[in-house]
Amino acid sequence: MSAPRLSAAERAGTSAAFGSARAPRSTRGQIIDSVVGTPPASVSPDLVAENPQNPREEYDEVYITSLGQNMREVGQIQPATVMTRLAFLVSHPEHKESIPSDREYVAIDGHCRLRAARQAGIDLRITVDDSPAGTREDLLAAALSANHFRKDLTPIEEAKAIEALVEFHGSAAAVVSVLGGAINDSWISTRRALLNLPDEIQQKVADKKVPIAIARKAGSLPTPEERTAYVDTEMAARAAAQAEKPRPVRGRAAAAAKRQAPPAPAQPVQETPPAAAAGTTTTPASSVPEPRGETNTGPNSEPTLDWTDPDGIAAAILERCSSAVVEGIAQKLLSSL
Repeated sequence: MSAPRLSAAERAGTSAAFGSARAPRSTRGQIIDSVVGTPPASVSPDLVAENPQNPREEYDEVYITSLGQNMREVGQIQPATVMTRLAFLVSHPEHKESIPSDREYVAIDGHCRLRAARQAGIDLRITVDDSPAGTREDLLAAALSANHFRKDLTPIEEAKAIEALVEFHGSAAAVVSVLGGAINDSWISTRRALLNLPDEIQQKVADKKVPIAIARKAGSLPTPEERTAYVDTEMAARAAAQAEKPRPVRGRAAAAAKRQAPPAPAQPVQETPPAAAAGTTTTPASSVPEPRGETNTGPNSEPTLDWTDPDGIAAAILERCSSAVVEGIAQKLLSSL
C-alpha cells in the first residue's frame, strides 16, 4: 500500500521562519499561513482595518465603552469576522488606497467589537474568512504576481507559497502559466531548493543573513550535512574577506586623525613673469582693452571707439550688427537698468 499523499504544510514542514515567531504577522505572512499554517485566534485591534464598505457611519460611544469594559472583564464571546488585507484587496481592488499598509486584516463583521477592543486596550478575537476572494491558491497566486505584495515576502515564504502552488497545479510550468509570466522556471527551482535546507539555515535566509546564491547552491546538495557544511564554509570565507577590507574611519576618530595629520605643504607663490622684451606687449587672452586712449595706426585700422559717447556706440552697433542682435542688446541693456 502506497504512503498517503502529504499536504503542502506536511511536505514543507515547520521552520523558525513560519512556526515559532508569533510576532505580528504581515499580510504576506498571513497569506502563506492560510496555506501552510493556522491563522491566529486573536490579534491586536491595531492590525485590523475597518471595512470601507461598512454602511454604519455613526457609533454609540457609550455603548462602545460599555462593550469594551464587558469584553475586558468577562471576555469576548463572539469573534469578529475578518479577511486578510490581500484577500480583501483581491476582491475589492478599488479600496487599495483606503486600507493602510500596516493593517493585516479588514473587518467584515464586528466593527463595534473592533472599536471596543481598541478602546479597552485588549486583543480582538477573530475568525479569518478569505473565501469571498477565491481559493487559497488564488490568493497565493495574487501574492506572488502582484509586486506591491510580493516585495514584502521573504525568500522562504516565497518558497512555501511556490511549493503549495506546484502541488496544487501539478508542475512548475503550470504555475508559471497561472502567474502570467510574473516568475519563470528558474526562479521557481531556486526558491524550492531553499526548502531542502535545515530549519536554522532557512531562518538565516529569511533574516537575510545568508545570501540566496549560497542558499540555493546548498539546497541542491544531496545530504543535510553537506548543505550545512557548504553554508558554513561559504559564510566563513565571506567573513574572512570582509575582515581584510580596511574599515573607514568616521566620527571622533576621523576628527582626531585629521588633527594629528601633518599640515599640507604650502603652495609655492607664482612669481610675476619678467617684463616682456622691448617692442612687444603681452596681453592675457581674457583681458579687456582700455576703452579710451588707445589708437591703432595700421593702414586698415578702425578709429578707436569712445565708450562714453552714446551716439558713437549706437552707430557702431547698428553698423556692425543685424537687427536681431541689436534687439537683443537693447533688451539686455533695458533689463539691467
